[in-house]
Amino acid sequence: MPRTFIDLSITLCNEVVSDPPFMRPKIEYQGHRETMPEAAHFFPGLTLDNMPGGEGFAAAETITLSTHNGTHLDAPWHFHPTQDGGKQAMTIDEVPPTGVSGGGEAGFPPPSGRTRGDGRGD
Repeated sequence: MPRTFIDLSITLCNEVVSDPPFMRPKIEYQGHRETMPEAAHFFPGLTLDNMPGGEGFAAAETITLSTHNGTHLDAPWHFHPTQDGGKQAMTIDEVPPTGVSGGGEAGFPPPSGRTRGDGRGD
């Protein structure tokens, strides 16, 4: 039976919904002219006049992320240093892909007036 993969990822942007809200990503955008100091670091004396069209160096982004930004998987290590009766907890690079793929369930609330498992087509 062929598998269907559903992309559950979300876009990283300054307005993305985050939990908790104060941990949302921060993206600072710099235009071509704003990055001239970086270019001048490598080429002392370089000015806008030296650049094609006087437009500057390169557009760039500086991104600040925290552990919970965007779509992610928390490794057991995130929650506690041990698991399974005292063994060292797995870090994210140790979580096998087979352990996080396969059947799934959407966590959406049931329509108004219904409860899960009430026998009406869940």
